[in-house]
Amino acid sequence: MTDKEATVEKTLESSPTLESEINSARINALELKLETLSLITESLWNIIQESDLECSTDLKENMADIIDQRAKRDSIKVTCQTCGSDQKASTSYCNHCGNKLDYSGEISPFDY
Repeated sequence: MTDKEATVEKTLESSPTLESEINSARINALELKLETLSLITESLWNIIQESDLECSTDLKENMADIIDQRAKRDSIKVTCQTCGSDQKASTSYCNHCGNKLDYSGEISPFDY
């Protein structure tokens, strides 16, 4: 192997692939969503405690309702315009090809 070939090979090894860049962007977006949801949850919990509401029963019933709502939202599918695979409408990128999905319907800010 010549010096030039070794340099080219080393450059290729150190260059991030498109897939790793997409994954990195997705991880950053998920971390931001997690932080936002954590702040919302803590704020709402403080409001519940300050209001002296019956927390355990109301919270459990509400959680059951939310589980049902999420199941309904998860059943909504969108077809990737690039590869044609069906994906959850709540996902931003195709799990098969990584391209951005276009969904014009309403998505909950709590879907991830």
